[in-house]
Amino acid sequence: MMLNNLLAQTDVALSALALGTVKLGRNQSVKYPNAFELPTDDEMASLLQKALASGITTLDTAPAYGLSEQRLGEWLKKTHSRQSLTLISKAGESYNSQNDTSQYNYHPRALEKQLENSLRALHTDYLDIWLIHSDGQDITHLNDEVLTLLDKKKQQGLIRATGMSTKTVEGGQKALEHLDCIMMAASLDYTDENSLFAFAEQLGKSILLKKIFNSGHALTAEAGKQAMLESTFESLFAHKSLCSAVIGTTNPIHLQENINALTRVQR
Repeated sequence: MMLNNLLAQTDVALSALALGTVKLGRNQSVKYPNAFELPTDDEMASLLQKALASGITTLDTAPAYGLSEQRLGEWLKKTHSRQSLTLISKAGESYNSQNDTSQYNYHPRALEKQLENSLRALHTDYLDIWLIHSDGQDITHLNDEVLTLLDKKKQQGLIRATGMSTKTVEGGQKALEHLDCIMMAASLDYTDENSLFAFAEQLGKSILLKKIFNSGHALTAEAGKQAMLESTFESLFAHKSLCSAVIGTTNPIHLQENINALTRVQR
């Protein structure tokens, strides 16, 4: 079974691998190497049940992921799986499928409204982790008003842990100083933000990872794929501050390959 890790200085448990759900709700203007169709409801349900049965209990979503929150919410309502899962969502970016554009708004009231919408869509009364979804201006958006809002929502019990999905080292440092965690990009090829692993460890904080396979571009060739998976997991999970790494797939075979590779590395 998948190992679980506690988000440092909180009681929030995450599976070592989290399932990213962009591909459940959006297939326009995404950075994956190949075009894809959104899965049917049955295909989505089968994938989620497989993930849960394999010990992947952490799901990562966002308003920017199109229909992802709504579809997850309907599945949660039908399966009554909420208490078995750790849910991560975000605020700051939203997506309009009608004109295929993202909108960004970091005013505290807009963020608060997005949280209300996320809770409603997911059919839950709390999020385990709520992240500010950065557009790259990390420092600008981590102002006192936003930090106060995050703390307020945590005190109200609407979120259990706070963080930011960052894009800069400076933003990651500030977020780790003031919040519970960050979600940052790292892979075998992308190491620009890797200094944050040690910074988080010094503060006793946790890191979540995104884009560990460069949005799938690192896995386009079947030859050597298992070695690539294992090398990636071995390298990244060597960092003590890493709590969970997000993988995004709708292919149950690929999901199992990731699980097998991490299991071999962590034996």
